[in-house]
Amino acid sequence: MSRHDFTEIMRFIRFDDRNQRNQRLQTDKFAMISEVWYKFIDNSQNCYKPGPYITIDEQLFPTKARCRFTQYMPNKPDKFGIKFWLASDVRSKYIINGFPYLGKDESREPSVPLGEFVTMGFPYLGKDESREPSVPLGEFVISIN
Repeated sequence: MSRHDFTEIMRFIRFDDRNQRNQRLQTDKFAMISEVWYKFIDNSQNCYKPGPYITIDEQLFPTKARCRFTQYMPNKPDKFGIKFWLASDVRSKYIINGFPYLGKDESREPSVPLGEFVTMGFPYLGKDESREPSVPLGEFVISIN
């Protein structure tokens, strides 16, 4: 595909219904692309069985777009972008699950660090009975109770 054809397609492609966007933005800050993103995540989970080790980390997808949840991270090569929390298979680096960081979460207690809140509440953990949790994670969970 030529660059010209690609730019023409990108000019007209839309992932959301503009007529309903304002309604959806009231409940979902990620409304303009959330349907496509969550379909991608569903396909990732259905098409790949991860190994026993999963890592959870943040990744900044660089962008110059103006949106409410663009992050500034001075220690990254690209300073501005959309921050995602991603769960990936350690060996293959395949994305299993992920969600965007959309700003302050009202359900998080101020005393709980953000990384801990995301890791312990991540939706993918515990889907496979053959997966054994790590010893440090088990000790951490026991220490909370």
